[in-house]
Amino acid sequence: MKYKSNKTIFTLIVGLALVGSIIGFKVLNNDKNKEASSYTQENQLVSLMKNKTLTEIIKESTTKEEKGPIPSSAKKAYITIDDGPSKYTNDILDILAENDVKATFFMIDGNMKKYPDAVKRIDEDGHSGGFHSVTHDVKELYKNPESALNEFETCRETFYKITGEESKLIRIPYGSKPYMPESSYELLEENGYKMWDWNLDTQDWRATTDTILSNILYYGRDNPNLVILMHEKEQTVEALASMIKVLKERGYDILPINEDMQERNFWDKNL
Repeated sequence: MKYKSNKTIFTLIVGLALVGSIIGFKVLNNDKNKEASSYTQENQLVSLMKNKTLTEIIKESTTKEEKGPIPSSAKKAYITIDDGPSKYTNDILDILAENDVKATFFMIDGNMKKYPDAVKRIDEDGHSGGFHSVTHDVKELYKNPESALNEFETCRETFYKITGEESKLIRIPYGSKPYMPESSYELLEENGYKMWDWNLDTQDWRATTDTILSNILYYGRDNPNLVILMHEKEQTVEALASMIKVLKERGYDILPINEDMQERNFWDKNL
């Protein structure tokens, strides 16, 4: 009987050593712990394993750093919303918050001044704020090489006055091609503006909710990097939650654009 008892104790000690090596089992090195008997350690192990599997113990005992980073999908989707802020902005922000998603808002100067609280909320909720010109008029925007730059400088100043934050993200009205002259493009680039076009147009400015979702389902099938064009419209609000669900089910990480990213536009042909 004594032999069996010793054998049992030996088995428990070996088991304890193995588990300790896997999960980083640590015993404080103070005098009290030095004097603690191996029998006490064995009882701790037995107690742990009464109601939990070894896998559960390892999982619970491992820190976030030891587990490693959470895998990120290679598929990215950027929801971009033009022409705001508007009476629909808060509804859009509510839906984004409910779905734990961040978007990018390309705003018109006059609308920022009309809805400053919406601009503040966009910033406070962690979305990206960008600019969509002052006039939204091709004739005015390209009167001379400086006119486009001046419009986006005005937007930038308005955004700063409202939020205290800087941004140089921009979207050219009707896209950076074919209307924008090369001289305007080069001047904006020289002044550090990051120009973003799109590769999936939901056509929400004229489409029904069903058509918006159909465009996402069809045109968003194969591209692992979607830059989605939307506008502040009633039908956009109605389609947004379902659109987010589709993107998530297809394995997309939905992210905001930031200034550290490489810009994507029709000039660089990288959409």
